[in-house]
Amino acid sequence: MRNFWCEVDLDKLEYNINKIREKTDKKLMAVVKANAYGLGIETISEFLDDKVDYFAVSTIDEALLVKSEKDILILTPVYTEEDIALVKDNYILTVDNVETLNILSSAEKDFRVHIYVDTGMNRFGIKPNKVNDFISDIKSLYKNIKIEGIYTHLHNTANTKYTINQINLFKNILDNLEEHINEIHLLNSNGFIKYNDSVDFDTTVRLGNIIYGYDSHKHFCKKIYQYKAKAIKTYYVDKGEFIGYGNYFKTKNTTKVGILDCGLIDKFGFTKDLKRNIFYDAAKAVYHHLKYNSGIIYNGRQLRILGRPNMNFTLVNMDGIEDDAIFNIDMSPIAGDSSIPKKYRKGDVNV
Repeated sequence: MRNFWCEVDLDKLEYNINKIREKTDKKLMAVVKANAYGLGIETISEFLDDKVDYFAVSTIDEALLVKSEKDILILTPVYTEEDIALVKDNYILTVDNVETLNILSSAEKDFRVHIYVDTGMNRFGIKPNKVNDFISDIKSLYKNIKIEGIYTHLHNTANTKYTINQINLFKNILDNLEEHINEIHLLNSNGFIKYNDSVDFDTTVRLGNIIYGYDSHKHFCKKIYQYKAKAIKTYYVDKGEFIGYGNYFKTKNTTKVGILDCGLIDKFGFTKDLKRNIFYDAAKAVYHHLKYNSGIIYNGRQLRILGRPNMNFTLVNMDGIEDDAIFNIDMSPIAGDSSIPKKYRKGDVNV
């Protein structure tokens, strides 16, 4: 086991779910796409199974990793015949085009679907003026496809005026539907924070970031993850010696050095090369001296990285710090390499 890992606090995950439940009576769809935002789709979905109403993933391959009998919405409306053969009874497919409908109709099985409406993002989705015809065609021409839901995506929630117009556009689409559809969802994490109280026509909230307590939602929920590291070796370097690649760091005193088991391969410590311009480099050095952020924290203070991060290791100043100290590493699971070990905790127990 490496001396570098991501600790995931399941108590905080449960706290976040309960906090969300306090704010709404709507159904809760937990988005566990992208390996549960880097936190481990299998363990996270298993823990959430009795706490949410259903799940959302990006692809059918991801759905296969969710060992739940609850409904699982596949968000990406692009499928191959091989994908379709893997669809289980609790999978709900997103549809937004005739080509997908034709692939589904060629299979000898029934499919449950949600229709994705493009209200401005221009990525996936059926255009608003084509929704009724699309639904009518499904009803009349594709007998093995059952429409169970309809949704859109709020992609610019920081712009209140734009988002309110987007919400109103989607509501207008719903008001003019010729067919009743049971499940309606549009609020993602940012949308839930800002607009849940004013949106009363949806049945479900579709949440990812907020469940895991990512930074943009730390005022509402708790961050459930923390990268940690221990030194795999400590030693002393004499005054006046260089440390690390490029000789960028020279000791001013005898220095205790710790080697941490994390580096560029883990997506930690990416830095831009110096410009070899004396004025630029001097200004940059002053800035970093005044506001230093190494991303390695011990007892509330930033540790100094000695030289540049290596491919597999990072060298830090451990003056006055015990050899077996555990450091917090400031990284996001979304950016961090998926091979970094994860330790899940519930109370004081590793699970």
